[in-house]
Amino acid sequence: MPSKPFFRLLQIVALVIFAALPSLAAAQIIAPAPVPNTSERDDRPRPIWPERDVDVAYLSRDRAEFVVSGPISTAPIAIAALEDAGANLISSRDLVPLDRRMMVFDIGRQLDRGVAQRLLDRTASGHRVDFNNLYHFAQGAPRLYASNLIGDSGACRQRQNQKIGLIDGPVDVTHPALQRASVTTQSALFGDQRASGARHGTAVAALIVGEDPNDALLGYAPGAHLFAVNAFAREHSGVAADVDRIAASLSWMLSNDVHLINMSFAGPPNKVLEDILTQAEQAGAIMIAAAGNGGRDAATLPAVSPSVIAVTAVDAAMRRYRSANWGDHIAFAAPGVDIYVARPSGGGYATGTSYAAPIITALAARVGGNNVGVVRERLRTQAVDLGDPGHDPQYGWGLVRDIGC
Repeated sequence: MPSKPFFRLLQIVALVIFAALPSLAAAQIIAPAPVPNTSERDDRPRPIWPERDVDVAYLSRDRAEFVVSGPISTAPIAIAALEDAGANLISSRDLVPLDRRMMVFDIGRQLDRGVAQRLLDRTASGHRVDFNNLYHFAQGAPRLYASNLIGDSGACRQRQNQKIGLIDGPVDVTHPALQRASVTTQSALFGDQRASGARHGTAVAALIVGEDPNDALLGYAPGAHLFAVNAFAREHSGVAADVDRIAASLSWMLSNDVHLINMSFAGPPNKVLEDILTQAEQAGAIMIAAAGNGGRDAATLPAVSPSVIAVTAVDAAMRRYRSANWGDHIAFAAPGVDIYVARPSGGGYATGTSYAAPIITALAARVGGNNVGVVRERLRTQAVDLGDPGHDPQYGWGLVRDIGC
């Protein structure tokens, strides 16, 4: 009586002959399960791919799934060879445009990947076997590149008597990133002026003093006391701060002994504002401003003022943000492209020189001192030169990093 291996060999030979028939080769597609013979027609839409009839155990971390891929016409040979060696076919689907059948197997304890591949090389050349690996979304950790780029360890807390000022829109102190931060708020608006939303101001505030146990929204000067003045109202041309409100904000800061001040906004030349900025510097203010996002050589205020430290934005590759303004007034660069910031729903990514400026402001807080010249020099000595050698209109003195605590 013929042995079982003999019948198995006949089965494989028959499959080879069947696969070689041109008229039948195109029909080597696994058919769906038979539909019960009922009088009621089922017109429900069918999925593009057959559903996998697989136990949830195969979806666990310790699953023993292997994926096999090869030409559709010889796939039955591969299936027969692997099943004869003890593997169990879980599912398969034909990728017709690629002429590939994808097959998922549980190879059990009888096979390993190497043995399975050698078996396929002998019986179904052109088939490959490997782990059925899992691939996750390619999303980086929030704000991770910015901290690494400036050499920040995330453990540089400031004393609460370190004061930092912020002239911006409203700040939502109830945001989870700011609930444990020390923030004093004030408004420069008159009673009939409508405040802007808190989206921008909250994001900038959290970049400076954010407190987040998960570190995603941890600021660069946590522990410092933030004095935030809302100078932005809804105007006919959109949300904006006028010269009057900016001047009032600076005056309030200095009257509260707040000398380090962030200004993440930009606008046209103005002689009155230029004078106010000069007076503020003479009164001891150290003002840091965003270069603006016009993508041109632009003398925008407050950044262009000699009394202000102007900041541009770079991305993770230390390239200037393509929409950032440039000019001889640019002093330093900081991360400002795809920065993870506080948002009403928690956090999200944002881009602009608005988000580079507060990083420099926070680093300036670590320097200490009440003299803008001292702060500029310390930041310059810690800057990594970018662009043309030395100071240049694109990056200023370069990317500030490794400032220490």
